[in-house]
Amino acid sequence: MMDIVSQLEFMQDLPPLLQDIVLNIILIIVSVLMILVLRRVLTVLLVRPLRVITRRTHTEFDDALVDEILAPLRVGTVGIALIITVNLFNFGPEIQQIAETLARALMIGAVFYGLIKIFNLITLRPAVFNQLTGLTVPERLLPFLNTLIKYLIIALGAIFILQELQFDVAALIASLGVVGIGISLASQNTVANLFGFAAIVTDNPFKVGDFIKTPSVTGIVEAVGMRSTRVRQLDQALVTVPNNLLTNAIVLNWSRLQKRRLNFTLTLTYSTSAAQMQAVVQQIREMLKNAEGIDPDSVIVHFVDFSSSSLDVLVVCQVLIADFRQFTALKESLYLEIMGILERLEVRFAFPTQSLYIENLPQMPLGETPPSDADAESGPAEPL
Repeated sequence: MMDIVSQLEFMQDLPPLLQDIVLNIILIIVSVLMILVLRRVLTVLLVRPLRVITRRTHTEFDDALVDEILAPLRVGTVGIALIITVNLFNFGPEIQQIAETLARALMIGAVFYGLIKIFNLITLRPAVFNQLTGLTVPERLLPFLNTLIKYLIIALGAIFILQELQFDVAALIASLGVVGIGISLASQNTVANLFGFAAIVTDNPFKVGDFIKTPSVTGIVEAVGMRSTRVRQLDQALVTVPNNLLTNAIVLNWSRLQKRRLNFTLTLTYSTSAAQMQAVVQQIREMLKNAEGIDPDSVIVHFVDFSSSSLDVLVVCQVLIADFRQFTALKESLYLEIMGILERLEVRFAFPTQSLYIENLPQMPLGETPPSDADAESGPAEPL
């Protein structure tokens, strides 16, 4: 390499400080020219052939991929131009070391910049994630994972660039760890809510549109965010619940029902005969087994108890309907059919009553009537 100062006569008469300034200006001008030349070469030798190839394909993914990698390639071109410039001309060891370090940092940054651009284009989808890892991840968790992976790429790129710039990365990470402890203590609720969101998405105890009941809220889930979940109550009030509270609470999801249990007791009067009771039990049992929407294997109809004021018949069955309105409508029709069976058999419903039986009364002489309450209060009559 030739010494630029010795080749340029006008540089020899300048002071050392001014020589450094002129050398830096020359380095900048040559680097800019080199960048323009390399960009032109890159366009002619790489980008144009790639675009010709991608136009012949039937997919648009390769066209978008070429568009995404152009910006990282331009950044890398700057680094390559700096290395070529300082190696073509002898600017001195100090300038050469600085320029080469900066050029390597730019090329490393271009690589990680390209990874981020490609990841933005590919991004994680349920099918892609399943093909890569063999695991199934809910679609609601993918934005969280995409953001996390993107920040990991940025963090790795920053570490490599800092190492190339001769920073003490270990000391920097240690200092960031101390700062991170303070931040984590101040934002522990936020972190807990983020992990709560991940738990809700992975465990999937409910989804948007489900009707849930917890110790703190009951209603329809309207949105599941990274920090909180919004639930619309039956009175139409919107409640925002932190995710960490939901993950630690008992959640009853009524929307996940596959069938509902019908369980009630018929109370009949004691005037019901054995034949009537047998007919009631038999006809209700047959009616339920043949009813649409009833699991016939779950039907239980039996005369189970002599209560104080009624004869009790237990009726239990599983209704193969999860929707509450449809279940209520079916229950109404079943009750009406049961009432019709009891009417045809002339059996009546009992209600809480008590009967008082008097075995005997005091004997009274014929023709006499018992004293009235007024006579008892006035006492015996005085003689005239």
